[in-house]
Amino acid sequence: MYPNKEYLELVSKYGAYSSWAIWDYKNQKDSSIIDKNIGDLHAKFVLLGLNISKPLKGSHWINFRLGKHDRKLKYACNETLLRGSYITDIFKGIDEPNSAKLKNTLTDELINKNVNLFEQEMKDIKIDNETCFIVLGTPNSLLAQYFNKYFKQKYNNKIIYYYHYSYYKLTDRQWVQGLWKKLGIIQNFDEVVKKYE
Repeated sequence: MYPNKEYLELVSKYGAYSSWAIWDYKNQKDSSIIDKNIGDLHAKFVLLGLNISKPLKGSHWINFRLGKHDRKLKYACNETLLRGSYITDIFKGIDEPNSAKLKNTLTDELINKNVNLFEQEMKDIKIDNETCFIVLGTPNSLLAQYFNKYFKQKYNNKIIYYYHYSYYKLTDRQWVQGLWKKLGIIQNFDEVVKKYE
């Protein structure tokens, strides 16, 4: 879907903030697997987070690979129709693990800047009317509140709201199977997990 030149432009513009739903079976943190599978990348689904919790260091597309709960995304996506989907945060470059503190730092100017960046980002990855947004937060979450109030106005796309992958009340199995159920994905969780052992 992305010719090499376009892909390199995406790396340049968004590689420091975002990622794609492709993981290496042996090393979850190795984002070079994305460079080797450009033909699998697509914008049929866009998974959305709020912001990074700590600064990102390393190669491009490293976001959503270094955290202690990121394996759930790997289990949910890597073997299903979600493989190759785009993953990004609506607020870029703001590292704050506490959402209440984040809320206090968001000025109108900062929100507008990120809304404009998001709109350009969606244009650059070539979403269309069939693209489904997967908001990694319940409808009451801060992410959903900001997304609904500021970011989704220009889009008539299908939106699915689902628990963030760090939600402590759900086991890996419960979180992954719950997302699969929402998307109508039939897959064997145990078989998927075995591939990473």
